[in-house]
Amino acid sequence: MAGIEYYQPEPSPMVAQPEGWKMDDTFFDPDLHLQIEPPTMVKDLNFQNVPFPYSTEEASKKRGFAYSAPFRVLSDEGVRAARAAVDNNVAAYNDIGKGNQRASFFVRGLGYTSRFMRDFTYDPSVTQLLSDIARDQLGVHTMTMSVGHTNVGQVATGRPVDKWHVDSTDYVLITIISDIEEMKGGLLRVLQQPDSSGGHFQELLLKGVPQELVETVKYTGPGYAIFMQGSKILHAVTPVLEAREPRYSLVNSYMTRDVFLRDPTKYHTFLSKGFDDRKDVVPLEYARHKAWRVKGQMKYILDEMAPGATPEEIAKILETTSEELKTSALLLREQQQDNAAFVDDGKTDGRAEAKRGAGRKGGMQPVTVRSKL
Repeated sequence: MAGIEYYQPEPSPMVAQPEGWKMDDTFFDPDLHLQIEPPTMVKDLNFQNVPFPYSTEEASKKRGFAYSAPFRVLSDEGVRAARAAVDNNVAAYNDIGKGNQRASFFVRGLGYTSRFMRDFTYDPSVTQLLSDIARDQLGVHTMTMSVGHTNVGQVATGRPVDKWHVDSTDYVLITIISDIEEMKGGLLRVLQQPDSSGGHFQELLLKGVPQELVETVKYTGPGYAIFMQGSKILHAVTPVLEAREPRYSLVNSYMTRDVFLRDPTKYHTFLSKGFDDRKDVVPLEYARHKAWRVKGQMKYILDEMAPGATPEEIAKILETTSEELKTSALLLREQQQDNAAFVDDGKTDGRAEAKRGAGRKGGMQPVTVRSKL
């Protein structure tokens, strides 16, 4: 809601375990598994380079962050542990690894099966660094199914690792946990447009991605990450053409803790038309997410509003909160849809996609509109 800024503590992950899944006994040790080396440069939403750590003037600017340069997050031992968590759980459960029209193969649900993944994701030193970069107060996103999400780019399939899209969570931390030396393809491509969500995204669906505004961001190696405000920035990963092994990218989702800011979370992103997460888990996770937001909004009235607040000011908060709850109920009852679309270029050959690289001049890219994730 415009004009109100109110932060709440990060919500805890769901404690109850889904039937048939068990939390393993792996461990996360920040002294052993982290090797945090903050980025020296980030891009703002004007796509200008900004040195990090920020100057006093830059630090005072709220949000306005696009994406970071690659920076180290996991140590070599941390990379090995993260990779083992992915591979071991894919082998243990037949419903954790899957694919869809947007992404060729990905792993979901590690927040319920890997202690390492859950504890790494919730590590406060990581979250604090990301908050500093975003110039916002962040927390891990409430949808526990997204903890430890990993995209796997198989080699020489011709399929993009991930097609052009905006995320259904505010921010994502994308960490490489595979050997990318000598890899050809598998490039992260970012559209240099200040906000590709909402109406801007609909225009991109119709007109295509302007290639002259695309930048390619290259990772340094395993353990290195890029942090991005993915809910506003259109991005994609090109096919892996050649590599020593499949490309593994660990994607953890974060959100602002300001309960009055716009919520980009899309319920159907997590269901059969998107990630195809467990139907006995997603509705409750989504309800918990909305309950956390609404609790914070009501707490603002209880603890922050003072005599002199006008009836209109109070009513506006109640009305906005009510609409958020009503929309959520419609989504849960399947009476309304909020599928996250993506841009699907059916005419792009995998090798041509990888060769295009950064900033190639040219017209709009022909696209097919998909209403699925």
